[in-house]
Amino acid sequence: RSLTSHHCHSVVVQLREVSANRDREGPAMRLEASKVQGQLDEAVQILGLELDNLLQREKSKIRTEMRAVSLKDLRRLADFIKDKCRVYGWIDPRSKETVGDAKEVNLYQLVFNFIGPVTAPVGHEVVDDSVMIGPDDEVPGGEALWLEHKGRRRLRYVRGVPPGPKANTPDKYVRTFSGSFAELLWNEERAAEWFVSHFWGEPVVDFVTCLNAHDYRYNLDGGGLYWVCAHANSQTHIGEELGTQGPLCSPFFRALDLAKGAVLVVDSASEVTRRMWCGFENVIIARERKEFVMATAQEGTGHTLTSTPAPADGGRRSIFGGHMAPEEVCLIRSSEFPRDGLMAALDTHLELARASNKDDEQMIIDTVRTELGGFDRANSKLRVLGATALFATETVTAESVQVLNRSTEPFELNGTWESAAAGLKLGLEFQNCDGLLLVSGQQVPDAESLARDLGRELLSAQHLRKVHFALGRSNVQDAGFQALGAAFSNKSALTSVTLDCRFCELGDAGMAGLVQGLGQAPNLASVHLNLRFCEKIGDAGMTSLGQGLGQAPCLASVHLDLSKCENIGDAGLKGFGQGLGQAP
Repeated sequence: RSLTSHHCHSVVVQLREVSANRDREGPAMRLEASKVQGQLDEAVQILGLELDNLLQREKSKIRTEMRAVSLKDLRRLADFIKDKCRVYGWIDPRSKETVGDAKEVNLYQLVFNFIGPVTAPVGHEVVDDSVMIGPDDEVPGGEALWLEHKGRRRLRYVRGVPPGPKANTPDKYVRTFSGSFAELLWNEERAAEWFVSHFWGEPVVDFVTCLNAHDYRYNLDGGGLYWVCAHANSQTHIGEELGTQGPLCSPFFRALDLAKGAVLVVDSASEVTRRMWCGFENVIIARERKEFVMATAQEGTGHTLTSTPAPADGGRRSIFGGHMAPEEVCLIRSSEFPRDGLMAALDTHLELARASNKDDEQMIIDTVRTELGGFDRANSKLRVLGATALFATETVTAESVQVLNRSTEPFELNGTWESAAAGLKLGLEFQNCDGLLLVSGQQVPDAESLARDLGRELLSAQHLRKVHFALGRSNVQDAGFQALGAAFSNKSALTSVTLDCRFCELGDAGMAGLVQGLGQAPNLASVHLNLRFCEKIGDAGMTSLGQGLGQAPCLASVHLDLSKCENIGDAGLKGFGQGLGQAP
């Protein structure tokens, strides 16, 4: 692009997209300089931007992977978008139309209209009203736009990257420092606790809604730190940020390596599962076994999905009194997660994902296959998360059962007895199940038969670590409890068993078989038994309970509720105490 020099005195310079094919493409996109200046001035006040963080140094002192932003920062940004995008006439860079709905503004539009102009590199800093500008307000590498900060006028490159000077050729338009949006918020290194994997087409308001849900579920009170590529990378020097040494040397990898966990923000079309950079991130997440959360927004409400209970899942009160187990709350969350997102996760094929840059796409595929062992583990992780969530919603399909049976990683299943019945009919296996919570949904017609079948299948569940069965008001009888007891026997991984047997048909023979198996679990540490209104349990059953639990070598705590067990007398309580007293 040639440059013809002339002087411009006190002009309003407009930002426009330059193209060799401008005449064929129709009207160029325009952002009025006065409006860009106005939103910059407002952003400094509303968002607390510190432009001096960029202007007072020649290059960034903050490593890209250390440019975290807080949820409070992102909330203010979402509010700024809702209040200002229409006021300043934001444009969609693809359709070239004015953005109509603030709630639909995505990152492509945010970067084009706001982050780009605010963080673009300073091309030339002047104190007078003139600068060398070419035809149509051109400058080398991009378009010219006057902005002011603290009374000084600066020329910024807003589109493209200004080239450096040729050898031995004086050139005032040298490449100068530009920064990231995160650096306008904080002038210090901050490692993110959570890496966010997401699709740029997701509306920013929905994106923040997802992180609000994550924040609530993890008790972060708005103070959690997130790494978001659009805010951490300099959007005008993105090539330099990514580097040339491959994805394993990229800021994405370094930031993810530092984070304790990752949040996958699932957009309404689940496009995030079809983007190659997101695929790369999910490969690393699975490989490093990072704590993992899926989040999505539907009709203004955020939903989270985790494979295990989150911190805020504890302490929720039950409508029947007392507190719900964290696994039960996790089950409720899973059942509320939008079905479309679960089905997309179930059908994950990250190796088929695409990138805007075909060179990036092939580079990632080659790196994953040659250095990271392929896409299989990451695919399996997302598919299993989808399958376990479908189990929670009582939507058990042949495909979801196949995903669980093929999993090479341990997983938890939280659902209803109806889900278990459907899974068993479809051939569900439990070899890699390490946690199983089953609660009552509708009345199971033959719970006794189901308990026996489940007991047989659990014999092979050698990774089973914890069990929580709610059997209240079911017709499970002694044979069913004996089958479950046999399944618990010799499970070296089993540490915790909770059985809610209120109003059950459990009798002395069933109790004897149940606790015989529990006593033979070598690492069992905790037992919770709710036996309220179990009227068939007598003194013999209580004595068996004490004797069985007394054989468990690592048992540390026993919680019993014997309310309204009217057939248990002093002899039974004495026998229980004597048996338990024999514990190692």
